[in-house]
Parts: sequence; structure tokens; C-alpha cells
Amino acid sequence: MQIQAKVRQRVSKSENHRLRKSGKLPAVIYGLNRENFNIEIAMEDVFEVLKKDGPHAIVDINVDGKHENAMIKDIQRDPIDGKVLHVDFERVEGNKKVHTKVPINYTGEDYLKSRGLLIQKEISYVEVDAPADRIPKNITIDLSSITGNYKVTLKDVEIAEEIAIDLSENATIAQVYYLKEEKNQDTKEVQSL
Repeated sequence: MQIQAKVRQRVSKSENHRLRKSGKLPAVIYGLNRENFNIEIAMEDVFEVLKKDGPHAIVDINVDGKHENAMIKDIQRDPIDGKVLHVDFERVEGNKKVHTKVPINYTGEDYLKSRGLLIQKEISYVEVDAPADRIPKNITIDLSSITGNYKVTLKDVEIAEEIAIDLSENATIAQVYYLKEEKNQDTKEVQSL
């Protein structure tokens, strides 16, 4: 996907605030031993990329006619309302490996609940090393085949050969348990007056 950008000449808190009010976001491009520079991009372009390709998308950034191939490396958000405040882009070359975090997407949770099972998610993302053009949007773990107490480990996850996860294959990703129902016995205390 391509994003249009302009080089930012002024960098300050007040300028960043003005950009956000006008529907743009401050951002920076860095990496590959080339000059870093500050840019401004349209908010809707960032949201479209995030929706379509996820938080580690590779994008073609057209900066005043010059194209930069970059990955979303970090997104700063407002801690209160979650609004995007700033985006960091790291330049990448398609076949060179990069290190990044990839979120875990758990599916089949409704099935577990219907069987009286509960899931305890131990981690919500994994760190991966992969060619920039092969980084997955997320890693999906399907829980719908689990029928009882079970420990989900990296061995249970199908991943492409060229993607290396920085985690032991025996590391616990999630645990599934039977939901123990405790029957509450109504005990009435009789108070004597």
C-alpha cells in the first residue's frame, strides 16, 4: 500500500497538535544507515493500513516524490483515549530479516466456553525474525480442537519456515482449564434478639 507524505519543516509539540487537528499525524522514517527525517501523513491512510495489513505493515511511503519502503515499527497512542499520536517507520529491504513483535490472535474461545473450559492467555504477542515482506499480520492459534485441560505451546502453532519466533518451543502460550463451578449454599444466620 502507498502512503503520501510531506517532510515536516517544523517539529514541536504545538506543531504536532496542529497537525492532528487537521487530520494528519506526525511521523518519522529511519533505518538502513540513511538520514532520518520527520514527515506528516494523513490519519485515514494510517488507519486504512492498520485495518488492512496490521500493526507491522510494510508500506511504500511517497515523500515529496521520493519512495521509501518502510515497516510500521511503533505507534504511540494517547494513554487515556487510545488515539494515535505518532508513527515510527523503519526502512526495510524486502528480503532482509527484521525483528518485530507480532500479536497473537486466539480463535475458538466461544467453543471452549460452551464446553465448560476457560482459557488463560500467558502472552499476547511474540517477537519474530523474518524477511520484511513475510511478517504475518498476526499469529492465529485455533483453540476449537481442545477438549480438556491443555497447555498450548509454540509446538502447537503452525508458522512458515522463514519466520523464527524468539521463544522456546516448549514455552507456554496459553492454558486451558475446566471451569470449576462452586455451588453456593445459602446459609442463613438466625440472630436472636
